[in-house]
Amino acid sequence: MANTDAIRLDQSVTRSEQDRYGFCHVATQLAQSVQAIGREGSAVIGIEGAWGSGKTSLLNLLRAELDEQKEDNTFVLSISPWLDGSGTSLVESLLIPVAGSIAAEEKNRLSPEERKILDKKKTVTRTARTLMEYTRATARNLAPLAQTAAMIPGVPDASNALSALSETNWLKEKEKTTADLRAEISQKIIEMDLSFIILLDDLDRLEPAQAVEVVRLVKSVADFPRFRYILCYDKAVLAQAIKKGLGVEDGELYLQKIVQISFGLPRPESFDLRREFLSGVVGLYETVNGQRPDEQFMDELNRVTDIYGAALKTPREVHLALNNLRFRYSGIRDYVYLPDLSFLQLIRTTNPGLYDWTEEYLTERAIVESGDGSVSNEEQKMLAQHLVECLSRFRSSEAQSATSLSHWVPGIMGYEVEHIKLFAQTGEEEKAMMTANRRLGSTAYWRYYFAFSAPQNVLQPEYFDELFRKSSNPEEHPALARELLDRINSNGVSSRTWFEHILSRLTPGLIKERNFEECAGLVQFFFDHADTVSARFRTRNIWFSLSETGINQVVKNLLKHMLFINDARTITLLEKLVAEGAAPFWTADFMRERLWEHGFVKNAVPPDSEALLSRDITECLRDRCAERMNQAELHQQLLLRQSILGYLYAWMDMSSPETVKQWVREVTSTDKGLVDLLLRLRSNVFSSARGAYRRLAPDQVSQFFDDWPEIEQRLRVILSGNALTPEQEELKSAVNNDH
Repeated sequence: MANTDAIRLDQSVTRSEQDRYGFCHVATQLAQSVQAIGREGSAVIGIEGAWGSGKTSLLNLLRAELDEQKEDNTFVLSISPWLDGSGTSLVESLLIPVAGSIAAEEKNRLSPEERKILDKKKTVTRTARTLMEYTRATARNLAPLAQTAAMIPGVPDASNALSALSETNWLKEKEKTTADLRAEISQKIIEMDLSFIILLDDLDRLEPAQAVEVVRLVKSVADFPRFRYILCYDKAVLAQAIKKGLGVEDGELYLQKIVQISFGLPRPESFDLRREFLSGVVGLYETVNGQRPDEQFMDELNRVTDIYGAALKTPREVHLALNNLRFRYSGIRDYVYLPDLSFLQLIRTTNPGLYDWTEEYLTERAIVESGDGSVSNEEQKMLAQHLVECLSRFRSSEAQSATSLSHWVPGIMGYEVEHIKLFAQTGEEEKAMMTANRRLGSTAYWRYYFAFSAPQNVLQPEYFDELFRKSSNPEEHPALARELLDRINSNGVSSRTWFEHILSRLTPGLIKERNFEECAGLVQFFFDHADTVSARFRTRNIWFSLSETGINQVVKNLLKHMLFINDARTITLLEKLVAEGAAPFWTADFMRERLWEHGFVKNAVPPDSEALLSRDITECLRDRCAERMNQAELHQQLLLRQSILGYLYAWMDMSSPETVKQWVREVTSTDKGLVDLLLRLRSNVFSSARGAYRRLAPDQVSQFFDDWPEIEQRLRVILSGNALTPEQEELKSAVNNDH
């Protein structure tokens, strides 16, 4: 059995069982009307309809009905001059088949002896010869007579036919004008009681010169009695071709002089077109996936079809939209949601401008959402104006609504052009839903809908599946660490790294789908390697701040989900990581945030969001962290770091100010120690006038010393020398920056 969902060319209906739009009934009634004209009558009937409205399908069904209903001695001929690429003129395309029909009819009426003589001479009947000469004269074709004769059905040997004509010298003896020849042919048609119904299709595809030839054929050359012409065309297109070809002022008015009876092809009801489209999409889904779509799928597809399917005007548009879906879907079915792909192909067919706008907008949105770039207010305004223009081309108010569009294209808000806002933030849950369902609005999948490939600035969901798989297996934690640390490199789109992209994708929506072990492995990565992450980023940019990456929030989201799954296991793991994690400096910063959540830090105001941990658990973890920070082993690492200002604040909050001051006294017992410490207590400062620089701010560092004025006096003495070390020169610059 043939696959009904296979891609098909723009084929017309040829059999009644293929009819989906009620053309069979129309064809039956039309055939009766054509027959009612009578065999003796002549007429030119025009079947008018827009491109793709089904004119050829109707003509095919009409031909079948005419063949079914026709009277004796009536010949039905179909001609599609646009399809004839042989160079044969339109006159030849019509008159040669007519000649063949007349020749066959004349031959049938001869006696057996006369037919035998005709066959022996291998020639044609007299009327056929007359039509052949008339064709040659009126077709404006100077081809040899034998070539014309060869095209007449029933002539087995064109050269013999030409010889027979030459031997009798018939053409010389019977030199006649074309008018004489037409009159003779007309008389013979009446005498033989013949009738012809000529179906001329695709006239709206003709060049202007060819359109003029149609006019000439119907109006004069083949204006025979008992000829009923049925012409199929798009009225506006054919009228324009006639206007250009004949140089007349009004092509439609001229066409009215030729076509005595016109019939407007009824447009299929919008419901029928939508039903056909929906049926085709469902059939495609079942063929590709081997199962019926679920209820949610059908709800979404019905919504798409109801809103944007109403813009379908012709069966050809339905056919084009379905063919585009068939061409795309099977290869990318694992990366797209078919109702969303159907939305795109509907607007691509009925409103191409909106399709182009959607691709442009989603391209820009992907950059905005990933943090790789931004769109200026002026660009947003132009995009909004263009959107309103595109939407206005729809007829239904629902399709014209930007709110309707936002269901498929996220980030659109408002109605009127001056109120439409683009690139609005999308909630984390909605983002997660779009990615999980491979929706058009997903930053991970949107590009598949247009380009058969993934976005170049986004890692695919499969990557995160593999990341969590490694995270859940302790034996693969070293491989996980290598993978994540190696991602601290450019993504090729902006200065943002792939590591930062991974962090931005670790949203609560993505995390909530994971189990305890998958989340725990990632939490351990940060407690073990966040200090290394910081160091690697600083080699790229000395002004880098780890807080800019959002690591703390990602870890907080992971721990929230783990607490929800099993709070006891989570607390046990946290106690271990705080005490033993290989990234103690980041751990101190993370724990200080937890203290702020409960107001444990001096002058701290608890944030509005609820605390990650209870007050008791936070106090317990603070004590564990303080024990570690008080260890001599960690003290030895402090002066190896570039900046420790934030760490000393955290140490004071975890332990006590006296503990930190005691360590400072030990370090600053020598001038070199004082200079080294103060260099590490500088803070980064940014200003429009000076750019980025580092300064030593007394209000930030004085609390670590017993007597800051004494330290300042000591520092002035150290920096007043003539032969300063590079470190002293650097500190002198930082002190001057403060003034």
